[in-house]
Amino acid sequence: MTVRRRCLVTGLGWVAAAVAVPVPVSFAVMNTPPDNDEAVRAEYRRLQARGTVEAYELFIERHPDHPLADDARRALERLRRK
Repeated sequence: MTVRRRCLVTGLGWVAAAVAVPVPVSFAVMNTPPDNDEAVRAEYRRLQARGTVEAYELFIERHPDHPLADDARRALERLRRK
């Protein structure tokens, strides 16, 4: 139960009063958590669009053990050879 405060006007002026008001409880359905692997793949697609050395380095730093990190390393080497 939630207590809401209300101000009442009396002959003496304003008086604060606490009134107990029941508040309905609602249950929200939680969304399923995001797919972490899909988030990493989406990040990789964005960095491919940028195509910069810095973007590939950041991806490798953030996800060194992800399978796409190997692809990023190869792409980074190609960029550096240019």
